[in-house]
Amino acid sequence: MEKIVYQKWLDRVKYDIDTADAMFSTGRYIYAVFMCQQALEKCLKALMAAKDIEILPVHNLRRLAEIASVIAEINPNDLIKIDFLSQYYLNARYKENIEELSSQITDEVANEYLRFSKEKIEWLTLKIR
Repeated sequence: MEKIVYQKWLDRVKYDIDTADAMFSTGRYIYAVFMCQQALEKCLKALMAAKDIEILPVHNLRRLAEIASVIAEINPNDLIKIDFLSQYYLNARYKENIEELSSQITDEVANEYLRFSKEKIEWLTLKIR
């Protein structure tokens, strides 16, 4: 795949993880975690683009990792976090009670997922280059 195609995805990854940082710093933890999911989704799609794999409208991170052929390289504890973020995508977009959902995401939880997402983005980016 042409570099420009996957680079556009990586540019979006940077924007989304920077947005996650901004949301975390202002105490909007629900959106920090949501943007972590978005950044990881786009990073997996960048890897797919680099491998010339068709980008499907899929948001489940585990499924995207399978399609990108990296699922076997992800340890079970990290898969639990990936599954959490995948579910959070749906909850953040469609959950009616944002206050209830927000109460489940403390600063510690948001910080853990922010660190985790940055680590996985770095790992995936190295697979692209």
